Amino acid sequence: MKSWTRYPIWFGELFTGAKSFAANPLLGSERLNRYGLHAARVWSAYWMSRLRMAMLSGGVPKTDREQFQRYGYVLKENYLSEETFQALLTEVRQYSGEIRECCQGDTNTHRILLAPEVVEQLPTLRSVLDEASLKRLFRYCAGHARLPICHIENVHNGSLQSEKDRDPQKNLHVDTFQPTMKFWLYLEDVTDENGPFVFVPGSNHPHRERLKWEYQMSQRAKSHADRYTARGSFRVSAEEAPRLGVSGPKAFQVKGNTLLIANTFGVHARGNAEPGSSRLALWGMSRTNPFLPLPGLGFDYFNRLQYRVLQRMRAQEDRKAAAKGGQSSWHVIDRRQI
Repeated sequence: MKSWTRYPIWFGELFTGAKSFAANPLLGSERLNRYGLHAARVWSAYWMSRLRMAMLSGGVPKTDREQFQRYGYVLKENYLSEETFQALLTEVRQYSGEIRECCQGDTNTHRILLAPEVVEQLPTLRSVLDEASLKRLFRYCAGHARLPICHIENVHNGSLQSEKDRDPQKNLHVDTFQPTMKFWLYLEDVTDENGPFVFVPGSNHPHRERLKWEYQMSQRAKSHADRYTARGSFRVSAEEAPRLGVSGPKAFQVKGNTLLIANTFGVHARGNAEPGSSRLALWGMSRTNPFLPLPGLGFDYFNRLQYRVLQRMRAQEDRKAAAKGGQSSWHVIDRRQI
């Protein structure tokens, strides 16, 4: 397809969650971004998200709403009863199912997709995810009525032979230009040894300093040496991080049975870890079109449909990679327990 015929598509992407400066010449245009295109998208996405969150705030405790809005995260220690937590931990560790792996630098991340047919085999996990108060909190933090896509996740550190490759997720960064919700229900203690989640409190706001930084980054993102920055996931230097929030980076060293929900529009990273260590958690994320004024529909049909869509996408990626004699970025591995 000739490039000029793609301009209607590229223009339409301006009103979606598309973020790659390298893939879309309009998003990556130095001239348009000098006129404020990227900064305007950041500002608009934030306030649309706040509007949707206001519509979903019913039944969410005020303390949770205030913490999430002010600092960009909600932290709940001893989230489950000890009995439920131990039953969940046993259930997860004993489950045998398809595991997909993604290798980034010296880190291998293993995930089991918690599709409806998988959750039916895990009654304790199902009861945890079906809790009405948790669903309300997920929807509020995501700014969307659709529930997050959930996985069982185990992050294995230092598992590649090459010690020269650094996991890009261990560099401070923002996921995208729009508010995005991710959560972890940690099933093991998180320490300096196995790589705590790192977050810059207060960096979830497009305040003057943040917008100035976004504006400056947008001028050079398309040709940036860091490919993740060029794709719209800006990397943040240690010197820049404190001025984008209310303090410097905070490492979440927490006990197992802690629930953490974060807005990954905020500055964050996967903490450095000792080779051979790992951390197990329930993990999920939610991202939607940032410019929707309404929170959408939370019907069970749509919650289930998103898993079907993801499964088909993964299968398609597997076929394409196999045709080239390789593996997809999230490929199935030959083991049955996480």
